[in-house]
Amino acid sequence: MKFEAEVISDELLPAVRSLLSSELKDSYGMTQRDIAQRLEITQPAVSQYLNDQRADQSVKNKLKDDPQIMILVNEAAGKLAVDKDPTGEVSDILRAVRDKGLLKEKFRDAAKL
Repeated sequence: MKFEAEVISDELLPAVRSLLSSELKDSYGMTQRDIAQRLEITQPAVSQYLNDQRADQSVKNKLKDDPQIMILVNEAAGKLAVDKDPTGEVSDILRAVRDKGLLKEKFRDAAKL
């Protein structure tokens, strides 16, 4: 049995970080080192996110296919680009994924805390 928080940590957050890393690189021209500093992760982790080696691609694709999620990703990246806290946007992403049932198969058997 997995807890809901584990599904978020293991499945959802890596996909969000991958999308944010790509947006910061592509739209803001940030280096991997700069992205790592903004996301408070290591540069090798950023490299893995950018090379699709760290996040589940099916989860990432579900997020990419949802326009509302991508608006929130773009807003979060915009805040990160100017060194502002994107916590509200990331929380909105997590909530939207849950409310829309985008990963219902992942959450179905998860126990709530």
